Amino acid sequence: MSWITLAIISAITGSLTSVLQKVLLRDEQSDAIAFSFIFQTMVGIMFLTYTIATKTFELPNLSSVSLNLVLMTFLYSLGSIFTFNAFKTAEASEVAILFTSSTVWSVLAAVIFLNEKILIYNIFGITLIILGVIIVNHKKSSWKVNKGHYFALAGAMLFGLAFTNDAYIINYYNSISSYMIIAFGFPGIASLLYKPKAINKVKHFLSLKTLIKLTITGALYAISAITIFSAYKNGGQASLIAPIQKTSIILTVFIGYLFLNERKNIFKKIVGVSFVFSGALLLI
Repeated sequence: MSWITLAIISAITGSLTSVLQKVLLRDEQSDAIAFSFIFQTMVGIMFLTYTIATKTFELPNLSSVSLNLVLMTFLYSLGSIFTFNAFKTAEASEVAILFTSSTVWSVLAAVIFLNEKILIYNIFGITLIILGVIIVNHKKSSWKVNKGHYFALAGAMLFGLAFTNDAYIINYYNSISSYMIIAFGFPGIASLLYKPKAINKVKHFLSLKTLIKLTITGALYAISAITIFSAYKNGGQASLIAPIQKTSIILTVFIGYLFLNERKNIFKKIVGVSFVFSGALLLI
């Protein structure tokens, strides 16, 4: 399967995951740190189960990237907490706009640390994608700055840097699923270090109805994660894969139009999607 196909699959499943995460976190009783812990740990367990079942588990010598593993744990654990707090305290559309800044961080890090090269038309394509996402999600409002916006910007920066850091570590693995075990497990466990008492709020997510939603969300996120890193292993550049993930906004608009009767501002959405699509074509 080509890297571009894998990147698109990651974008689609990532989009669905974002919607479900918002649903799980809208309850006032939900806690961002408790959610970060149980969600990431669950996905890590899914990957562990998969590697054991398929006999693909491996544990290569990672001594030369030990600092990268520490950095990965920090970036994802704190980035997840910031992102989940953003969903709880700010409008989803505003978070989506601010989170596009993660692309800039990923591209810059890939160019600096992975020595990737991007051409002028690639930069233009990345810019079109970011503008398209902003156009689609922008709403006429006072946009009063709140802590949710700061959470979104911080989360975007950490996730953007984390992706490039992952792209470096993944070169030491033949089995991407094996790396995903620690990529989710370590940050999940580390989340509790920021607020140990959050463990008491995990039970909120363990009711049967919530647990089913959580499992579905985790499975979709697992698919999104493994396909995006498979795209990198299959020859894609991290500096191009990251912005392509933002094309998920096309699916979001499509679903909203067909199934949620979201027909307002349809012209603006068409313009925004056109920007995203055009930008994506410049990255292929």
